[in-house]
Amino acid sequence: MLAEAVTIVGFDGYSIARDTVSELGVPEESDWHRLMNVAFCISAASVAAAGLCSAHLINARRRPFYLGSIAAYSLGSALVATVHSGQGNAHVVGAVLAIGAGNVIPLLVGTGVPACPRWYARGSVALGALGTLASAVLVTGLAPVGAVERASIYGFVGWELLTAVAVGQKIASVRGGR
Repeated sequence: MLAEAVTIVGFDGYSIARDTVSELGVPEESDWHRLMNVAFCISAASVAAAGLCSAHLINARRRPFYLGSIAAYSLGSALVATVHSGQGNAHVVGAVLAIGAGNVIPLLVGTGVPACPRWYARGSVALGALGTLASAVLVTGLAPVGAVERASIYGFVGWELLTAVAVGQKIASVRGGR
């Protein structure tokens, strides 16, 4: 989100309600396109690493779906970074993979990790459901594309932040128990 904010500031005439996040990575349109595309790649790599490291926590029956969603998100984000908006179907496929999988991951974690705190499970499901709902609105075209695309993306970003809080609390409790 920080890369997005910096890139928006350098993009004359950009509208967060009307324009998509992907447009921030188009070299012909954005002076800060490199920053945005690097951010997409970092997101792809960090979600892949975190997903692989945490897969053992997921219920065994859901684990293949979790790992598939992690792979889809990472591939989608990499495609968004390398095949820019307006350059063909691969970009659209990448965006659909990243956004769709980004909303499935919190749902799988919220319903598939028996040992997680109740507040975290409920928050995960809520954020995944809100992102999925926003994605449905995006597909229907009933609202400004930039705004609903962000709502579907920010659900996953919110879940990443929620996960950071949960991990931080777990680390603090382990350290406090020494």
